Amino acid sequence: MATQCFSQVRGRVIRVTKLDACGIPDAGQSAVVVSKRVSSVTIDEVTDSGTNIRERNFGDELTITDDSYDQVLGYSGAIALCGVDPALISVFTGQPVVQNASGDIVGFDANTGIDLDSFGFAIEVWSKIAGGACDASGRRKWGYTVFPFFKGGRLGGFSFENAAVQFSITGAQTRDGSQWGVGPFRVDRGVSPTFTPSPLFTPLTSKTHYRNQLVTLDPPVASCGAFPITAGSF
Repeated sequence: MATQCFSQVRGRVIRVTKLDACGIPDAGQSAVVVSKRVSSVTIDEVTDSGTNIRERNFGDELTITDDSYDQVLGYSGAIALCGVDPALISVFTGQPVVQNASGDIVGFDANTGIDLDSFGFAIEVWSKIAGGACDASGRRKWGYTVFPFFKGGRLGGFSFENAAVQFSITGAQTRDGSQWGVGPFRVDRGVSPTFTPSPLFTPLTSKTHYRNQLVTLDPPVASCGAFPITAGSF
């Protein structure tokens, strides 16, 4: 068994999957969007510092010290979008899409009263490997990062100016209770001689907030709009 070290550079593509309130992808209904309309995905650690106990006696001498450790609660996510894919914004935020007279999806609404606890979403990000590394069989390696259970995505502010209008997603935070497991998609190749595309080899636990690893299956192809898992997973 060998350890493979790697350096990730540049995002390649993102896949976002709508989940139910419990973090489960619905094989018949969940909307999936594969997109390159993303400028950045920013992840920050969310912690609770707890309470430090320090007591001094009447001589002002420190007699009791019991400092707590910061506890990681999860990770927050902020996504800056380049261009508008109404379906992608809807999966992130729960906001409804808008159709024209032909039934085409041509926009989205920004409504109040969206119940952000009633749904979640998963994010998968593919990134390049510095130097364009390939495995021994000549298959290109990719950095693969999956966040299996986000909740709380909201539309951020934006401006109209002499530049591109840039929408953003804010407020999202990872949660315990992920039901992703090995995932509903094929994301890696098996071993020689067949190299059969497959889901994750090691399942994510319910407390796994993200995983980062190498894969050798090429990323999915980006497109505009959403599709159900049953039409685009395997």
